[in-house]
Amino acid sequence: MAAKKSQKNILPYKYRGLVLDEFQRQAIWYLEHKISTLVSAPTGTGKTLIADFLVEKTLEANQRLVYTAPIKALVNQKYREFHSRHGEKIGIVTGDISYRQEAPVVVMTTEILRNMLIRGDSRAADVNWVVFDEIHYLNHPERGTVWEETILCIPKSTLILGLSATIPNAKQLAQWMESIGRHVAVVEHRERAVPLRHLYFTKHSEAVEREGLLQAVAESPSINADTKGGTLDWDELSILRRQRRSGSARTATHLDLIHYAAKNRLFPCLYFVFSREGCEEKAKELAGTRDYLSAREKEAVRVNVRRKLQKAELSPEDIPKYNTWYSQWLRGIGVHHAGLLPVVREITEQLLERQLLKVIYATETFAVGVNMPVRTVCFDTLVKYDGEEVRYLTQHEYFQMAGRAGRRGWDKQGTVISRIEETAPGALPTWSESSIEPIRSRFHISFNMVVNLLARFQPWEIEEFLSHTLCSFQHQQGVPDVRSSAELMDDFRAKWALLQELEYMDGTKLLAKGEICRNIYIQEILVTELIASGLLQELKPEELAGLAAAIVYTPKAGDPNLTLSPPRWTPAVDLIYDRVSKIDTQQLIGGFSVYPVISPVVAAWAEGRGLREVLKKHPLDPGDLVTVCRQSIDLLRQILTAVPQASIRGKVLEAISRLDRGVVRVTTE
Repeated sequence: MAAKKSQKNILPYKYRGLVLDEFQRQAIWYLEHKISTLVSAPTGTGKTLIADFLVEKTLEANQRLVYTAPIKALVNQKYREFHSRHGEKIGIVTGDISYRQEAPVVVMTTEILRNMLIRGDSRAADVNWVVFDEIHYLNHPERGTVWEETILCIPKSTLILGLSATIPNAKQLAQWMESIGRHVAVVEHRERAVPLRHLYFTKHSEAVEREGLLQAVAESPSINADTKGGTLDWDELSILRRQRRSGSARTATHLDLIHYAAKNRLFPCLYFVFSREGCEEKAKELAGTRDYLSAREKEAVRVNVRRKLQKAELSPEDIPKYNTWYSQWLRGIGVHHAGLLPVVREITEQLLERQLLKVIYATETFAVGVNMPVRTVCFDTLVKYDGEEVRYLTQHEYFQMAGRAGRRGWDKQGTVISRIEETAPGALPTWSESSIEPIRSRFHISFNMVVNLLARFQPWEIEEFLSHTLCSFQHQQGVPDVRSSAELMDDFRAKWALLQELEYMDGTKLLAKGEICRNIYIQEILVTELIASGLLQELKPEELAGLAAAIVYTPKAGDPNLTLSPPRWTPAVDLIYDRVSKIDTQQLIGGFSVYPVISPVVAAWAEGRGLREVLKKHPLDPGDLVTVCRQSIDLLRQILTAVPQASIRGKVLEAISRLDRGVVRVTTE
């Protein structure tokens, strides 16, 4: 017996030919012993290998697993990886695409799992494991509530694997899960597989560490300060910066930084710029002066691009600015941001993976949606405008991007170089993963949650449910800016009362509009009222597509405010808004967000017009058109589930079919 017990407690040493780190071995041991596990470790340390192990063992045991990720791009990436290893045992669901939902392992967005669980969908209940990739999304200001609701709704019999970047309060999260009856082991790992070196690029085209930067800036001719024998601190320096003379010297450019990286053999390099236009401008400037590929590498680029376009059933003529992107790829330079067509982003990712790109100019969406390390990460600036103020990056934002530096098995260290300007606000932060901001509950009670909970539970059970939230748990522990369970229940009751006034509920009984609302997750009150009004029956499929787009689209800075030809459904939306506003005296709904300007653009695409013609109607990036069409398809699928009338369902299906074509279509390949 002693020998068997000893064997049982031996930690695994290797997996898929790779020697496991201690934290990976610990996590796998817990998983083998059917223990829910929360893993917190820096980006690039090999957390996904733990999930790969669990997927393989789940399939061997003929069990079921749901793998969730926060971004559709990550869901698609994981699906392709798992499908290449396990074939038809893998399915995918993202709201706008569904394939093999009944497979033993299904990859999906966290929102999809939340929606299934809160409706009481049996497919979500009959699962052995749920994997949360990027579980630190609990801290996302708008979407964090989805992760909290999902964890609350998962049956106690279902085990959880949570994978997180470094978070300081991982043990608190585990304690919360323990408090709601779920035993959770915590595996924390602080060290990076490839350590990071943080450097700052000065106007003298030198990359120096923080201490060297302080002295270089203080002693620059534009400030001319005494460094006090090296004791000058950043707060004093920020005062001196304001006293600088107007004729300051030239600031180092991105070309200087890239030249430094090339000279010091720091490619491939991921260069973060916080604007799409900035990415494209800088790539154009670099491509005008540099060519990093050999003739053989150029031919490999041609083959990869041709193969990708053939698989996507697209031609160069289907892709705006194709000649620009193709010319840059042939020089080893790429651009990656959400405004590009998905196929352009995918080609860029594929060429980087094959080491055919040396420099990629990207926005921060690359760090969230793509798991692809490089040797060097560069920041064009450490300052960003967040919609309210100009500020330095948070610790989490910085390491989400900087953590891509350093390729395990390739590099002894990852290099992070930040271009610094003297006009930066305040004191430069000291970057440390031990200073990353803790996760705080973002729990929010939506009207969809209210109707779904009342459809399944008694009020006293709902009160108990709300008392089990991370929000309530953290309030009891003294975390600031989170609500108590009593405050949550007050909010719930207020929204329940409003739903009764709007005739969604009769006490605890769902009425017709309440049943519709159960299946709508985007502006549920507006969409439910539109369905109930009979408006959808009057619209053509292309008008229905345009209406869906107006509901899902979030206008950006610079988007036009008015349209000369408002859609004919506009008065109906105005009437609904006026009627609901008179009843919603507490403004619990918070108004409706509808952007009619986008409607004729998406309607034109649904009518079968070409991409270039459609984009002439609105200053829209091609990738944004694809995104709004995919989001419209998602909303239309929700409407399809919510309405029983065959006449409406036919129009909805036609609208989906018309949107889902060409560059908008998503394939499972």
